[in-house]
Amino acid sequence: MNTDTIRRIRSVVRDYAEAVYRFVREIPNRYPWLTKIYAVWCWISLLLFIAGLFLYRDSRTMLVQYLWSFYVLLQFWLLCRSKTFTWKKTAMFMLLGIFLVIPVTAWTLMGVHGLVGGRTTDTWSQAVITPIAEEIWKLLPLGLYLLFSRRASAMSLSDYTLAGAASGVGFQLMEELSRRWLNSGIIGRTYGYSTTMLGGETIHWDFWTLFPGRFEESIFPTIMTVSHPVHTAMVALGLGLAVRYRKRLTHWIFSLPALLLGWSILDHAAYNGQNSLPEWFMTISEWTGSGYHTKNVFLLMLLLGIVLDYIALNRVRSQLPMMAGERFLDPLSEMIQMWRVFFAKRESFSTVMALIRERREMGFSLLYGNAEAVSVQEELRIRMLHHYRVAAALVLLLLGMGIVAGFTAYWQGHMQVEPSACFSCMFDSLQNWWDRLSLREKGAILLGAFSLALLFVGFWPALGFAFTAISIPASGHEIAKDIRDPKRLLTPENAAAALIALALSRVPFGRLAKKGGERLEIWLEKLLKRKGKPEPDIPHKKPDVDGPKEKPDSGKPEEKESSKSPEEEDYVHWSKAKYKGVELYDSRNGALGEFDGIDVENGIFYEAKSAEGLNRIHPKTGKPQQTPQQFTDKQLYQKTKTRINNLMQKAVGTRTTPDGTSEIPSLEDIKSIRRFQFQLDGDTPELRAAAENSLNRLRQEFPVYTFSIRFGVK
Repeated sequence: MNTDTIRRIRSVVRDYAEAVYRFVREIPNRYPWLTKIYAVWCWISLLLFIAGLFLYRDSRTMLVQYLWSFYVLLQFWLLCRSKTFTWKKTAMFMLLGIFLVIPVTAWTLMGVHGLVGGRTTDTWSQAVITPIAEEIWKLLPLGLYLLFSRRASAMSLSDYTLAGAASGVGFQLMEELSRRWLNSGIIGRTYGYSTTMLGGETIHWDFWTLFPGRFEESIFPTIMTVSHPVHTAMVALGLGLAVRYRKRLTHWIFSLPALLLGWSILDHAAYNGQNSLPEWFMTISEWTGSGYHTKNVFLLMLLLGIVLDYIALNRVRSQLPMMAGERFLDPLSEMIQMWRVFFAKRESFSTVMALIRERREMGFSLLYGNAEAVSVQEELRIRMLHHYRVAAALVLLLLGMGIVAGFTAYWQGHMQVEPSACFSCMFDSLQNWWDRLSLREKGAILLGAFSLALLFVGFWPALGFAFTAISIPASGHEIAKDIRDPKRLLTPENAAAALIALALSRVPFGRLAKKGGERLEIWLEKLLKRKGKPEPDIPHKKPDVDGPKEKPDSGKPEEKESSKSPEEEDYVHWSKAKYKGVELYDSRNGALGEFDGIDVENGIFYEAKSAEGLNRIHPKTGKPQQTPQQFTDKQLYQKTKTRINNLMQKAVGTRTTPDGTSEIPSLEDIKSIRRFQFQLDGDTPELRAAAENSLNRLRQEFPVYTFSIRFGVK
């Protein structure tokens, strides 16, 4: 099979998988009621899981092994400092280790025994076939990713390590869970599931051990084998080094991962067959350290990989955003930046961490990315720019918080405040209760909140949620002081709204918390106003057809209730825009498309679209020449996508068209605009539905942009 055939097969499989993925992503938009069913199912599953912890011992056993495996994966996650993988992608490798590697390994062993016979307890099966099959198939998820992923060429060496480790963690999770369930007799419950009569404890899970889960007898140990994640991570890292330096060191460098794989199989086989394998085989195992040097060699390789990654990143640091005080890219300064933000303003911690990770991803894409990796650079660049702006604004936010805190202290020092109500006393009592708890009890509450959140969100949002949950009782006195502040207690609704804003501002869930908090505050203010002071029933007067007339000043401020949405209030016909007919051109002076109208001050691109002839019948087929969905996909989705990509990648300047204005903005002036307003002359239910589908696709691919549309604009 030649290279072209492999490339065609890969393209077909990947295109089909991406089509299925897009179809699945569209299902919640087409059937919103499925989202509600899914939410109900999640809560029912959570309740059943909690009940199972109390009712069934095997459920508690499963949770214990899951926490141990999660702890091992977390150690790898923290050590791989040059990674670009997200926690979600890493978790997918772990799931593949469970649902792909284990079945494939089992089928392989079943096939071998089906062909040659024998039992799984035979030496040749347990100490030869099993180690070979397990160590090879644990690399299967990484192999699939390298074959089908568009950005596989831009992986860091830490990504290779993390992919192998996560696959090994998933494999070991199910392997150890099976052992715990099967060895649940009186000996297992008394001395531990891995305790033997002659060898003592053989599988070690120690909290203060790096990469726990090693296989070693506790009585007179002479041989061991590290856990599955270490073996697979080491081989995967060797493969990453070979891929990275194959051009410089020729293809002989691929002997490195082959040797590491052989070493892993040797350690695994020697431990499994230590009492039955030939003496010469055990002698070779002793030459390699009998399993005691494997972890040390892996750590040295990981350190080398991280150093090589950051040396490479610094070659392109001029093309990457640098944070305040950074002259070079290095893991120490990145950790200092993240922890500084974590202690100063935890809500922005995930944003800063995402910026640092995506900066590395962009760097490796620039260094090693092939054509496929380059195709996703623009989306990454937009996300990275968004995170960079948020991180840069953090300094201003902290300064603003200091000013507010100083003003609050001044107000409290110069104003006489009446004794507080029980509402504020509740938070004082809450912190008093929290302060009385022991460190163990506080840790249990923190871990409980973290574990609960981890069922629904990723690792870092769950960590932020846990710290937010304990920060409320831990900051009870401060919250009570804010409530006692007379500025916040002018009206009951303001006090309640301020409290809700304070609580929601500490939950790092982005737009969900922000939008939900704003709606909840508005609803609460209206509710309390309605209860506290009924508004008079004033009849509404119909608007004057001749236009608004001046009303005599009654001495009271006039309250107006606008019926227009924000989108309608700033509506401007595209022909009234200050700049019209602005064309983009590339380095060869070729046209890259034009914008019908641009409002630089308000940051809006205006695009006029005509739907005339949409329902025109084709004389041969007797059907419309194009459906509304085909029309909007071409005119709204495809053209806008091309326009944004050209604006950010290929365009080198702007020029006016023959019908455009003489004065036009520069390319740099319009690159920061993030809002499109389409004005369409047609208006039918089918056209509206099709346009919304096309705009939703744009919103998914360009989340930092805003897209809106007006119908019936002539």
